[in-house]
Amino acid sequence: MAAQYLGAKGSSASSFTQQKIRHLSGDQTSTPDYFGVGKRSEIWNPHREQPAKSPATTGATNVQQHRLNVQQEQQIFADKSTRLLELLTKTSSVISDLREFNGRHMVYYPKIAAATNGTDHVSLQRQALERSQTLINLPVEPELKRHMLKRSNSLGGTEVEQTHAQNASDNHRILTSDVANAFRSKLNVLNLDVKVGHQMANVNSLAQESITALLEERLAQSIAHIEKIHKRVADTSSKVLVTGDLNAGKSTFVNALLKREILPSDQQPCTSTFCEVLDATINDGVEQAHAVRDVAAYNRTDPSTYDVIELRHLYKTVIEEDTPYKMLKVYTTDRRQTEESLLHNGVVDIALIDSPGLNTDSIKTTAVFARQEEIDVVVFVVSAENHFTLSGKEFLWNAANEKAHIFIVVNRFDSIRDKERCKRLILEQIRQLSPATYADADDLVHFVSAGSVDLEEGSHKLDPEEFARLEERLRAFVLENRVKSKLSPAKNYLLNVLSDLHVLSESNHEEANKDLQHASSELEADKPAYERLLAARDHIFDQIERIAEDSVRGLQTLANTRLDTAVEQIESAISNLEYPGLFLIWQYAQDVADSMAHSLQKEVKALEAYAKDKTHETIGQIHELGTTEIGEYSQIVDVDSMFLKSRDRRIFVEIEATDFFDIDFNDKFSVLSVSLGAATMVGGRVMGVKNVVSSIWNVSNVVGVTNVRRWMVPVMGFAGVGLVVYVVSDMRHAVERKLARKFKAAVKDSNHNEGQSYRIARASRKTLRVEGWELQTRFQKAVDQKEKMRSDMVKKAQMSEEAMKYFSNVITTATEVRSKVEAVNTQEVCKL
Repeated sequence: MAAQYLGAKGSSASSFTQQKIRHLSGDQTSTPDYFGVGKRSEIWNPHREQPAKSPATTGATNVQQHRLNVQQEQQIFADKSTRLLELLTKTSSVISDLREFNGRHMVYYPKIAAATNGTDHVSLQRQALERSQTLINLPVEPELKRHMLKRSNSLGGTEVEQTHAQNASDNHRILTSDVANAFRSKLNVLNLDVKVGHQMANVNSLAQESITALLEERLAQSIAHIEKIHKRVADTSSKVLVTGDLNAGKSTFVNALLKREILPSDQQPCTSTFCEVLDATINDGVEQAHAVRDVAAYNRTDPSTYDVIELRHLYKTVIEEDTPYKMLKVYTTDRRQTEESLLHNGVVDIALIDSPGLNTDSIKTTAVFARQEEIDVVVFVVSAENHFTLSGKEFLWNAANEKAHIFIVVNRFDSIRDKERCKRLILEQIRQLSPATYADADDLVHFVSAGSVDLEEGSHKLDPEEFARLEERLRAFVLENRVKSKLSPAKNYLLNVLSDLHVLSESNHEEANKDLQHASSELEADKPAYERLLAARDHIFDQIERIAEDSVRGLQTLANTRLDTAVEQIESAISNLEYPGLFLIWQYAQDVADSMAHSLQKEVKALEAYAKDKTHETIGQIHELGTTEIGEYSQIVDVDSMFLKSRDRRIFVEIEATDFFDIDFNDKFSVLSVSLGAATMVGGRVMGVKNVVSSIWNVSNVVGVTNVRRWMVPVMGFAGVGLVVYVVSDMRHAVERKLARKFKAAVKDSNHNEGQSYRIARASRKTLRVEGWELQTRFQKAVDQKEKMRSDMVKKAQMSEEAMKYFSNVITTATEVRSKVEAVNTQEVCKL
């Protein structure tokens, strides 16, 4: 989208130029409309006999008419300036609000779209001159060139020529309402084109944060510029800046306007500071120069704010390079009549400001650029020998943001041999730099030689014809056309910046609407997935808990059962031990105890290995549940580290001497008693008690008591030996039985099996819990991401709604203010 511009309604040609043409051609069919209402006068007939007027009557009438015109012009100016001041304040308020909004919500900057074809490019060029910081000359449109160059050489011109000139003036940097919708490529005041070296950088390639910062800076600059314009419009005086390239003859030109040698001039550049020339009547009629160090603090009635310098010492102060003064205010008199003088005109206070050359140095050039923002009329002096330099072109570009018409003086024209070629080249440069100025070239562009003006006091030598014509047009431009020269820049700037605000707001409203639609669709499309994720999270958390508990409970039950079985069958652990004999029976007993403890410990290790496998299997089930809902993720749990720290409690059995004998006398005697009782009962029934007793008595009688006593000892000895042999032979089994019983009792007393099964189950639960926590964390993270995304979308939708509402208000306000600005007619001319 190429930049297009707004202009006032109606004819685009300068009303000032048209009225001058009618005046020169004798067209008196209408009079200037001072209040916006056309007023027809009687058609003047040169053959009609006019009533004769006396000289006294004519002089009095002229004076009276001049006073009426002055009052009328001042009333018109006051009315229009008041309206513009209100509109400037309103526009500044809108931009300030936009700055505040840009601080909390980044403003979208419209994308630059290239022209689609050559025809579009030509059309867009006709609507707006492409702005380029490199100031490369643009191609000339043949049709426009043909007509407009003819326009510069003829006051009368043809109707076609004037129409083209008017169109060029209308299209200069002002966006008309009928083409506002086509504007999308560049902004006028708020454009953010940046220059990197000698190349233009595309602003679209910058990050949004950078664009926001650049836009913030540009908005601040616009507010500051509006404040300066407000001061200018509120100030009833007019400031005329005489600027140009180095050694172009600016000071000489100012002296020629004053008809006095006031400002120092030389063949070499000599002006190093700003010199503001004012009417001495402002200074109580005293001619003197005030050297000002602080311009903001300057007060004519306070001598402490300046140093007084005599006019004859002005040359030394002006040429001084390291001068401490920022401004020289020169109060001088102009002895010419009020109707002829520019400085002492009787209508408005005029200040002629002579500036340093644009190419003096970067600091002074920058100061000139900044100073033009405080100026009502710019008179640009260019050397006929050098034409426009890069600094001059850039200055005109910068000034064109508000000043569509610039008064251009081509000085030292008498030194040019091929004058027609010089005019043609300079006018072509002006056409490219300021089409509106080119359209009014007859009134605004003058080829003169300021050095040829006679400055001798009391001299009656007439000024050169071209310079006299320049003075007449400059006076008309500054005084008679004061509404145009002083208020048109404010109106043009307002139209430009309001058009930028309108375009910027439309782009942001459209972008905010897109963001709102996108956020709403994203929220709606994501809602089922979000609800499914929440439901899956709660379901999977319960399922994980159930799977883990079932696995742990099964492990604990299995471990308890297997350990109990191992203890009950502990004798099998020592069945394969080799018996070393009676003499190593103690060592054998120790080996039996160790073997039983090792057997139980081995069973514990087997259960740990099983627990690892079972836990790994359960982790796989949990992981599969997680990947089904949230996608693949790596396991962080290592089951091999479950039992790195051994917490086994070894069962120790203390070996005692009684462990080698396993004779239970109570049991033996009970068996013997039962046997004897049974034998007595049976024998008694068979033989009878009487017979048994008789038999024993008979035997004892036969053997004799002595023999019984003799055989008692051997029998008891054999019985003892048999008993010893029995004990020794049964000692291995006795040790095994006794130690097994003690081992089982120790296991039971220490709750060994329950402790080991609990330990294994706890290790498995801890490992599974880590995996569960990991899955819960990932689920929660996924939920948090979803919620954050949805929260961001909701916030984006809310901000988009806020932006749409805000920019709708800006569009409405900008449109209303712009219509009011367009209603202020600044093309009126009041003939004084």
